[in-house]
Amino acid sequence: MNTAFRVGLFVLIISSIAGYLIITFSGKELGVSTKEYVIYFDAVEGLSQGADVQVKGVKVGRVEKIEFDKGKVKVVIGIKENIPIYKNAKAYVRTLGLMGDKYIYIDPGTPNAGELAEGQTITNAQVYASTEEAFSTVQEIAKKVGELIDNLNDALGKGNLREMIENIKVLAKHTDEMVVENRKGVKLAIDNIVAITDSLRRDLPPLIQKIDRIATNLEAIAGENREDIRELIKNLKETSVALKEKTPKVLDKIGEAAQTIKGTVGENREDIKVAIQKIREASEKLDRILAKIDEGKGTIGKLVNDDSLYDNANKGIKEFSKPFAVINQSQLDIMLYAEKHTGNDDAKAGIAGKFAPGSNSYIYVGLLTNSNGTVTKRKEYIDNTGTREEIERNYGILFDIQYAHKLFDIGDTSFWVRGGLKDSTGAAGTDLYLNRRLAIKADLYNFDRKYSIGNQNIDNPQLDIYFQYKMYKYPVFVRLGGSDLLNSDVMGVYIGGGFMFRDNDIKYLLGSVPKP
Repeated sequence: MNTAFRVGLFVLIISSIAGYLIITFSGKELGVSTKEYVIYFDAVEGLSQGADVQVKGVKVGRVEKIEFDKGKVKVVIGIKENIPIYKNAKAYVRTLGLMGDKYIYIDPGTPNAGELAEGQTITNAQVYASTEEAFSTVQEIAKKVGELIDNLNDALGKGNLREMIENIKVLAKHTDEMVVENRKGVKLAIDNIVAITDSLRRDLPPLIQKIDRIATNLEAIAGENREDIRELIKNLKETSVALKEKTPKVLDKIGEAAQTIKGTVGENREDIKVAIQKIREASEKLDRILAKIDEGKGTIGKLVNDDSLYDNANKGIKEFSKPFAVINQSQLDIMLYAEKHTGNDDAKAGIAGKFAPGSNSYIYVGLLTNSNGTVTKRKEYIDNTGTREEIERNYGILFDIQYAHKLFDIGDTSFWVRGGLKDSTGAAGTDLYLNRRLAIKADLYNFDRKYSIGNQNIDNPQLDIYFQYKMYKYPVFVRLGGSDLLNSDVMGVYIGGGFMFRDNDIKYLLGSVPKP
């Protein structure tokens, strides 16, 4: 067994083990039965197919399909068959961490509502605010703060606050003079008011009772009840007598109150003067503070008079939100794969990443090894037997770096072109995606191949055309097609496969790693 074969076999074994571990940690167990439910949202705010589905914080499934249905977003989820979902269940679109990754959170409901049958709709659905909406709210608040500062500047400029302070000073002065002149009278008035209140509390209830009886008797007049009329007249007389007796006393007390109000303030003159003096001092301090603010002194003065602080804060919030918008729009796939070319005996294995910053382009970067090696040098020798050629091979690490751009799409079908490096040589290629799982790919590379191996002549670049299919519920893909189609001596079958993990799977795996 040569060294090249050992290297290829080692990479393939490590890739298989890594794929198995990632499947185990990400919760995608092979052979586990699932059931599907339907949820309708007004909007899903960045939720993608393959995103996690959690029940009470535990991952139990994934998003299988997202499509439009009668103005709503229809989301089909698949969860483990042994997880019960009840008819009063609730579904939410939540954000995982600061990066803004979306997932479905399910509150399963209560057993007394009855279990929801497979394929039915979870009717209670809600979407939490996204990162962009949060920053938009902050910008709105910043705008309102700016408007408040403008209003405060206008108030200072028109003198409204200074006028209010002058009015407070005048009011304080007049209050001081009134209190000094009427100290004793105010005290006497308060005493009389207290006496009047006690008298009314004592005399009003009997008076009200008599008035009630009068009303009752008036209702009986229409029946020409003479006895009731006599009783009514009697009650009116009693009421008149009571009013004659009580009214003079009440009026006398009210008069006394009016005469003594002037003397009440005088007894507390010193205390009131101290209070008024403090009001004056406070108004003077407030006047000085507002003057400093108007001149732009201090933190508040700079905030009120310098518009650049508001502009800088608003600009900073906008700049800070840009990286999160890019992160939410990007897609990352990681692939562990192996492939075999039967014609030229190439056997390759490696790891690759596919990063898509948007919907119209992606960057492909990979590392791989070829157990058959790559030709690095050709030498010709002439001896007695004739001319012979000697081939040198390199068994080191090879690189794939390609940029792809989408030319057009029709429905689920899209056509892409690629260019860059493949197997550390110049390369070009195309991708025809028939749907999300099935694609036809072509790679053209190794343009400097002009040599012979035994009886095989290799004069043209290597052209591989093959089908790629990704499994529906599992991160597994297979490839099948033709290899080295431009060289008839080494033309053969291309067969390969491996594991493909989307960014949701990778983020979940990283989140499952225990923290130190």
